[in-house]
Amino acid sequence: MRLSRFVALFVAIGFLLTAGVSHAVIIDPDYPLDDGWWEQDYHWCPDTVGDAVGGFGYEVYGIGWVVVGDWAFVCVETDFPEGGLTGPAEQGGPPVDFFPGDLYVNVGGTFQEGNGRVYGVGGNNPTYSEWGVAYQDATFDTGLFEDYPTGTPSDGNDGDGQNDYPTIITAADAANSALGAYHYEAGATPHGGTHAYYFAFQHGLFEDHNGQTLETGASLQITWSMTCGNDLAEYHVEPEIPEPATVALVSAGIAALAAKRRKGIL
Repeated sequence: MRLSRFVALFVAIGFLLTAGVSHAVIIDPDYPLDDGWWEQDYHWCPDTVGDAVGGFGYEVYGIGWVVVGDWAFVCVETDFPEGGLTGPAEQGGPPVDFFPGDLYVNVGGTFQEGNGRVYGVGGNNPTYSEWGVAYQDATFDTGLFEDYPTGTPSDGNDGDGQNDYPTIITAADAANSALGAYHYEAGATPHGGTHAYYFAFQHGLFEDHNGQTLETGASLQITWSMTCGNDLAEYHVEPEIPEPATVALVSAGIAALAAKRRKGIL
């Protein structure tokens, strides 16, 4: 009986060491969303400076990501103010109001390929979404379709020179305010921006169509763009596959310890 418990213990340890996890660091599985939750040590993914259409007011400097237990935290640095900007939706057109976007999360796919399961976390938009609310099976507006100038990087959809990026939530099947949070700060950001948007959501409850999460093998595509879609930032998070050497080492350790325990019993 003691031998069986001993082996079971090391099998459990081996499973924990080799289970798929995200590239982000897990700090505390019981992290509460108290004041200051946005102050995290983000893994930074920069965006190309100067690729925005419409001037530096539409510039995104990058997107940050970190996991703390079951919570995913995202930081977006930009020059786009929370109150929005006003400009023409098309060349020579009348001015319209452009507002900050909502956070787009595709689990198990990408918006360019049209697969995966889509979630959204609301930012500050006078539309369907509310601050910090996480929306399941969300659908997004794709902006006002300004024509990109020659040489501007394509959004990856169809190469027609239009901004088909997901921007703001327009509909969703369900919402739960306990699943997400939102915070905004104005002022110089570490990477050159003047405004920072922060989001949090419980990634363990975000599943793909097969019921997989980031913890069990699904990937995440995180995207943020203003309603105009003039610039955006993306972060792709892939589950980490355990190295064969790690699996072999844990298995060998379990076998050796079990043999030693067996010898002691005899």
